[in-house]
Amino acid sequence: MTVLRCTAKLLKRLKQPTKPPEPAPEANPLGEWYADIDFWRRQPFVVLLNAATGALLVLPGNAANLRVLHERALLQFAAIAEHHGLRGPGVDAELHGFDAGFAFAATRDRSLLASLNQRKFELWMTLEHSERSLPEAAAREWDGLFKHPALGRNTRHNMEYHRPLDLLRQHLLPAAQVLPFGRTS
Repeated sequence: MTVLRCTAKLLKRLKQPTKPPEPAPEANPLGEWYADIDFWRRQPFVVLLNAATGALLVLPGNAANLRVLHERALLQFAAIAEHHGLRGPGVDAELHGFDAGFAFAATRDRSLLASLNQRKFELWMTLEHSERSLPEAAAREWDGLFKHPALGRNTRHNMEYHRPLDLLRQHLLPAAQVLPFGRTS
């Protein structure tokens, strides 16, 4: 099971208590995900942001899709990971966490909420000015930048920002497969 820390607006849509009990920490490789719901052209979409890596998933947010949110997240994560060449036991373990469902919790990190809001704005711009689908917009964000105080400085690039794809490789791939540039095979 994966911990999904939701905004109050999303918890209400999911018909969860406003202050759900704190779940036990999970053993999935990427840890907690943060989520919010928003609208673009009157269509709801759910944005999931991984707390450890800044990886993003963008899923349809209508009532039918909210009922199977964990399945949609599993499918999109698997597709984007495959697109970026991420394979192996770490990816499988994260997919297993999605398959087991979500343990809903309230948000608690303001920095991650700010990152989530910034990503939502970037998604609005992407959806408004391009012909990308929700999964394509999410895949594009994996190549972007992510900043969180817990990560510290990126010593390779001497800046405070990190690339989600690089962080995903560090968390999901064995050390022998993590290459500083390009895709792994």
